[in-house]
Amino acid sequence: MAFDSDTLNSIYASTQGFCHRCRRKLAFSRFGLHDGRGAWDIDAVSPHPKVTALLPGCLRCVQKPTPRRLPRSAPAPVVGDDKPAARPEAGGEPAPDEDTPIGDTALVGGAAGAVIGGLWGAVLGGLIAIGLQLWG
Repeated sequence: MAFDSDTLNSIYASTQGFCHRCRRKLAFSRFGLHDGRGAWDIDAVSPHPKVTALLPGCLRCVQKPTPRRLPRSAPAPVVGDDKPAARPEAGGEPAPDEDTPIGDTALVGGAAGAVIGGLWGAVLGGLIAIGLQLWG
């Protein structure tokens, strides 16, 4: 696609003449050249599915594929455990220490420590509670 000089100037000026990925200095006169210092090309970036931004990029960055990022609203990938899931027996309940989150245990231990020893007691009580849940 051919660009007129005004469009090229606005694309170049959008990052003050620097590559939008690595921040290397680009030379306006080196647009479209395939070698040399300051050579650059236009990189089409899609920050949104319906929007495409044209930004200047050095040849190294334009030729490298952009790493694919998960959108912020996407759920975190689930990491599987090495051990198989235990099936609860009929009429039986799971062990209480498996369902208690570490944050709740630390909160209870910290509250108990705060009552006994103030601020440092809260910190120490939370750490002790986490240690007991993990190793005890």
